[in-house]
Amino acid sequence: MMKEERVLFPYVVRMEEAVIQKEPVLPPPFGSVQNPVSMMEHEHDSAGNALRAMREACCGYTAPGDACISYQTLYKALADFEADLHEHIHLENNILFPRAIAMEKAHAR
Repeated sequence: MMKEERVLFPYVVRMEEAVIQKEPVLPPPFGSVQNPVSMMEHEHDSAGNALRAMREACCGYTAPGDACISYQTLYKALADFEADLHEHIHLENNILFPRAIAMEKAHAR
């Protein structure tokens, strides 16, 4: 996530500002938006696999009937975390990344 915050997102913002102001879009220091996007999509896949393994190990985040409140709270927090991370990944993979790639292609001329 730090790569997104420090590398890709600032470039996407600068690229969008240049497009809005009808200025030339400078090439990114990482070659193409596709390069960090591919790496981040791979990281997203790895995170999804780790969450799937955690959910399976935690019986689908269903605490045993006699579990204490702390146990139940932990499982609820894990389920919430997984849902939040899936939404985060969806927004990046299906909205932000394709938009950034399309913008770069449209203005790379």
